[in-house]
Amino acid sequence: MKFDATVASLLLALVCAVSGWVVWWFNKIQFDKEIATQKAADAATKAYAAKRDFEHLKGNQKDISTGIALGFDEMEKRFDALDRDILEIKAHIVIRGGATDHK
Repeated sequence: MKFDATVASLLLALVCAVSGWVVWWFNKIQFDKEIATQKAADAATKAYAAKRDFEHLKGNQKDISTGIALGFDEMEKRFDALDRDILEIKAHIVIRGGATDHK
């Protein structure tokens, strides 16, 4: 049997094409896996960052609420002191007014 260069080159070209396609397909699968892994990592990072930011906002809201409550407590104390002072002033006015009426 004679060696036919055309058939041999056709077979060689076919083997090269198939092996090139297999390598391309393998690399595509690997690349897709890397992309999927990267997307999953990015999603997990974003979820963690969102949770962390929410926790910071929640903590800030608690601090603000505590500050407002303390501010109202301070205002309540000041109003109580003002009420006592006004009551004392009224008592002095009544006592002095009553003392001048009896004379």
